[in-house]
Amino acid sequence: MGYFVRKVENEELEKAFLLIWNTFLEFTAPDYSKEAVDTFRVNFIENEDFKDCFKNGTQVMYGAYSREKLVGVVSISENNHVSCVFVDKEHHRNGIATMLFNQMISELKEKQVKKITLNASPYAVHFYHAIGFKDLDSQKEFRGILYTPMEFIL
Repeated sequence: MGYFVRKVENEELEKAFLLIWNTFLEFTAPDYSKEAVDTFRVNFIENEDFKDCFKNGTQVMYGAYSREKLVGVVSISENNHVSCVFVDKEHHRNGIATMLFNQMISELKEKQVKKITLNASPYAVHFYHAIGFKDLDSQKEFRGILYTPMEFIL
């Protein structure tokens, strides 16, 4: 199946956040406490200020599409911190997350960005190591959310 990557348009943000939420619930939430799930929902999914960051350009979201259906996303802040990486269950293990990162990194290199950071969920640590991210510290916890701080040198 062929995929293509482009920036997610403002009118597609609700679909993107629905994909993020559904994927989070299926793959990340089972390992998290109720507090962690609520923190993610409040700070990301229901946070209108966060969503406005995509509309005003302080966050950029790239989407992977199969035909015209959004099947994966990666987003990054103006501080070069990756905030979300999610791929629809039906499209796992097809190289979509890697494709999303490659597109984003290509554009960041054009802007002469030197490194990106992210906070990896336990579910995703192996993937991030496989594509070249290095741990900055041991696993941390924020309001129930477990994460490992990581960086990637471009």
